[in-house]
Amino acid sequence: MTSSKNIAYWRVIEPILLGSIANIIINFIFNPTRPDFILKEFLIAIMFAMILTETNRVIDFRLEKKLSWTNNLSKRFLYQLMYLTIALLVVINVIGNTYTWLIGDGFYSLNELLVINLCVFVVALLLTFFKWSVHFYKNWISAEHSLTNSAKELDELKSEFDKSSNLIELQKGNGIVQIKAEAIRFVKSDLGIIWVYYDDKKAAFNGTLVGLMQLLPQHLFFQATRNTIIRQEIIMSITPSTYGKIDLKIKDGVDDNAMITISRLKAASFRKWRNSTSN
Repeated sequence: MTSSKNIAYWRVIEPILLGSIANIIINFIFNPTRPDFILKEFLIAIMFAMILTETNRVIDFRLEKKLSWTNNLSKRFLYQLMYLTIALLVVINVIGNTYTWLIGDGFYSLNELLVINLCVFVVALLLTFFKWSVHFYKNWISAEHSLTNSAKELDELKSEFDKSSNLIELQKGNGIVQIKAEAIRFVKSDLGIIWVYYDDKKAAFNGTLVGLMQLLPQHLFFQATRNTIIRQEIIMSITPSTYGKIDLKIKDGVDDNAMITISRLKAASFRKWRNSTSN
């Protein structure tokens, strides 16, 4: 939204700046002692500047499809400059002369046309350079942010994958066992005890379900309910249930209750997690 507003503002400001600055410079060159700035001249100059900038904008849009600034910088610049020059010659020399002839002011002389063309070209080029500079700066900032975000996401993803080899300490009988996170198949909280199922065995985790979930890689495990954590591999079937809920049938031998119901609030998160793990 902000970007489109900036474009709209520049679309109005650019022809006004081009017409006003060019008109002031031309009047000073033609009559440096007593430059004549009248409203009619300013309006005519702005009108021609508006035609020129709109033409240049169309050229810029069409060139972007064929020649990108990032892939063909020098070629794009030469083509842009060439088309800007052609547009300037058409607007100032053809439309401008026709307009002055129609209102009865006659044609411009060759010297006058040379001064007018040169002044408008220099001002238009400077404004175009300014616009390109702003464009490249915004792209550079955007690229910096994208690179930073990508690096952050990569670190987070690496951290999640590293969790697969984390050793989880469990209580089994009177002893302590350590297993890798990737060996866990199912976790269930029952009467305050966190049971961890792995390799057709189970042991207790001395902590909370939330605490254990933080130790597990998110791409492998999903907290299906407030007292269960599941893996993709133990899901046998998925069935839509009432009110947006989801019924899961899990493999026999993992838990006595082979059905798990995911609430409507967790359903969207479950689908997203399942799609990401499937890919």
